[in-house]
Amino acid sequence: MSKVRVGFVGCGGIARYHADHLLKMDDVEIVAVYDPVEEQMDRMLAMAPGGRKYSGYLDMYDNAKLDAVYVCIPPYLHGDIEVEAAKRGINMYVEKPVATDMETVKRVNQSIEEAGIVSAVGFQDRYLDIIARAKEYIKGHEIGIVYGAWIGGIPGVPWWKRKAQSGGQIVEQSIHLIDIMRYFLGEAETVYSVGKAGIVKGIPDYDIEDYSATVISFKNNVVATLFTGCYVSGQAPGIGNGITFVCRDVRIEYELRKHVRFIKKHSMKEYKTIEDAGMKADRTFIDSVKAKDPSMVLSPYKDSMKSMEIALAANQSIETGMPVKIG
Repeated sequence: MSKVRVGFVGCGGIARYHADHLLKMDDVEIVAVYDPVEEQMDRMLAMAPGGRKYSGYLDMYDNAKLDAVYVCIPPYLHGDIEVEAAKRGINMYVEKPVATDMETVKRVNQSIEEAGIVSAVGFQDRYLDIIARAKEYIKGHEIGIVYGAWIGGIPGVPWWKRKAQSGGQIVEQSIHLIDIMRYFLGEAETVYSVGKAGIVKGIPDYDIEDYSATVISFKNNVVATLFTGCYVSGQAPGIGNGITFVCRDVRIEYELRKHVRFIKKHSMKEYKTIEDAGMKADRTFIDSVKAKDPSMVLSPYKDSMKSMEIALAANQSIETGMPVKIG
């Protein structure tokens, strides 16, 4: 194919983020968009005037002759949109979270596997140059304890504050950290989580935890703790969201999308992010579509399922008060 024909289901902020990358690529054209909100489609087409609006995603799939689709929708809307794309052999980039329940995730993955298409999920941190450096460095070091945190405020989209629609903060935000933990450490065995509320007040329909602590036991005997909170006001100083890997002879600190540090008793090396991981993720997806080679993608749908399973297990543990076995 000379140019990859791309469509978008969902034209909000994250869709425009990807579109901005794609518009910089000479071998890509954005030809189709669909969003139930007309103004969102208009904003997308202001960026990509060569595209066309469609009345629904099936209309777009059947008539736009797409090579690939970006699915950029709220978590609770995933499912049929991906399955119908897979049925038509349309390669897909799915923004996370990929759903709010594992049944939907498994159904979508089955459709992707049966179709043999290229898939990617929006875990762009895997493409960071500093993550690649840290992943290689960590191979020679024994790890015991890992701890991470994602603590901030409440995003300004209405569905985020409703757990049935977003999955809550662990699923919607902290899953990025869960995914990097998996990327470095392998698969998990058990998850135990405690979540509390009561600080955030006066927000209609808000029903997620204000904060939580999750313990993840990995199969390689590493124990990780993840702290999550969305109760912090804009006046509070940031805590440096990210992950720390405590090795026998070195401490490795990853501050979210900023830098990685390798710290020893008498030395410290810091490497700052120099690449646009989102652009690299999009470029890799397009190259994979052109090559018809799903293995080029660092975060395929099938792998992303395992990060999703951990996040949903944390929610289940909060609800039941019991540890949840993975797998």
